[in-house]
Amino acid sequence: MSKGQPDDITIEVVCNYMLQQNRPYSPVDVWNNLRQEYPKAQIIKCLDIGVERGILRDKLISKQKIYFADQSKIEKCSEEELQSLNESINEKKNRLNELNNEMKIAKNAISIPLNLVFLELKEYGSVLSIKEMTALQTTLKAQVPAIWRYNLKKSIKEMEERINGMATCAKDEVVNEKKKSELIAKQEHYKKYCKERKRIADQIVDIICENINTSKKKLMEDMGFELD
Repeated sequence: MSKGQPDDITIEVVCNYMLQQNRPYSPVDVWNNLRQEYPKAQIIKCLDIGVERGILRDKLISKQKIYFADQSKIEKCSEEELQSLNESINEKKNRLNELNNEMKIAKNAISIPLNLVFLELKEYGSVLSIKEMTALQTTLKAQVPAIWRYNLKKSIKEMEERINGMATCAKDEVVNEKKKSELIAKQEHYKKYCKERKRIADQIVDIICENINTSKKKLMEDMGFELD
């Protein structure tokens, strides 16, 4: 090999790259695309050698030489192979679309219900008149009647008294542990239920107060809520 001439491996790398890409490139493009692993001068020589060997072809465009693969050297697919490839591509595209739709549906299933709840609550505050607010107040009173709150607190208090009584008499009497556990569980259930109802009612009252000229404390007193 004469001085400055590329070796056969470099020539093969450059020519194979051109055949694989099957598109026109300038020497600078090839040099950059091969990550400048070879000297630019050697790239040009490899391309010229490819032309000499009939692997590549060249063309002068606007004073710049462009190289491209000789199409007779490109392995051609049969019509059956092309059709099979197109079908495979379409199947993968369809599957990708299905997965994207499933992902969107899953996201909406999580976000939409919560968004709708707060949107409806906001709409109450933005579109209801004072008269409608009064009607809503009556509805809320019906949903959380004072007698329900009284009975709930009474039940909790009675259970607390019974549990405390059991603890006091534990030294002198045999306590039914199963019954005690049931009572404690019921007590916790009612406490959690009452706390959740208070939280929901508090959110509704906050939204109503944003749109009427009254304080939260006064509104809750008018609606019959206990502020303890």
